[in-house]
Amino acid sequence: MVSGRRGRDAMRILPGGKGPTDPEPHAVTEQALAEMLRVCRLGAAGDFEARVRHIPGSEDRPELVELRHELNRMIDRMDAFVREAAASLEAASEGRFHRRFILEGMPGSFRASASAINRARASMAESAAAAASVGQTRLRLADELESAVMAVAEQVAAAATRLGDSAAGLASSAETSVRQAESAKEAVGRMEDSAQEIQQVVNLISQVAGQTRLLALNATIESARAGEAGRGFAVVASEVKQLATQTAEASEKIVQQVASVRSAAGEGTGVIETIGVTIRDMDALAQSIANAVDGGDHAAAGQDIRGLASMAEHLRAEVSRFLTVLRGS
Repeated sequence: MVSGRRGRDAMRILPGGKGPTDPEPHAVTEQALAEMLRVCRLGAAGDFEARVRHIPGSEDRPELVELRHELNRMIDRMDAFVREAAASLEAASEGRFHRRFILEGMPGSFRASASAINRARASMAESAAAAASVGQTRLRLADELESAVMAVAEQVAAAATRLGDSAAGLASSAETSVRQAESAKEAVGRMEDSAQEIQQVVNLISQVAGQTRLLALNATIESARAGEAGRGFAVVASEVKQLATQTAEASEKIVQQVASVRSAAGEGTGVIETIGVTIRDMDALAQSIANAVDGGDHAAAGQDIRGLASMAEHLRAEVSRFLTVLRGS
């Protein structure tokens, strides 16, 4: 700025002491240049509100007037460029990509830069649309994954429940069958013992029948020796002999039947033992299934081994947590 003293020195006194006249030309130039320098410094500091003010006496200097107008016009365009760029970019940052940089009144490099901003805005709009599409696809896939996994988890849980119930029922039936097989084995054993006792009794009867036949034969011989007196005794001896023969034949049949019963009992015992082993295997398998369903002995032993139902619930919780993070990202 021009100091007050220099300003006063630049003033001329009219003849007769009538007062000061207009500043001298070089003083006006200095004041105009100082004003322009002030505005340029403010603009360089980022203040585009300042404008070059009118300097009294400069209206007679066309070059100063034009310089002031052009400098102010340049600052106007810079201010408009900065404001328009800020408005366009701020709108884009808020997702309002329709807000274009208005090119009207932007010549040369201003227009080129504004066009570059518009191209960047269009590219940002495309990227945002693509990101939104990807986001929608991600959410749709997340929903589909959640539905599928939840359905599988529910099916596994339901199947585990049914399997557990079936395994428990099978184990109970197997246990009952084992007890019944043991009882049947004991009954067959008792039947075999009874058949053996019957065999012993039949053997005794056969021995008695044999002795009776021998006695009847002796009686027949003695009655023949006695002649007429022993005829009646001979008849009795003959009947006793026939009875002994019939008893021996019946005893033989009983022996054969008892042997058949004992053979069948032995085979039945073997079959029952085989059935018992099979049922015990079924019981062990049912227990293994039950353990797989609910963790069984592993859980009781403190081992971190989940059953199917627990695994299904754990899977459902983990997928739900993952999808919550996915939807929030």
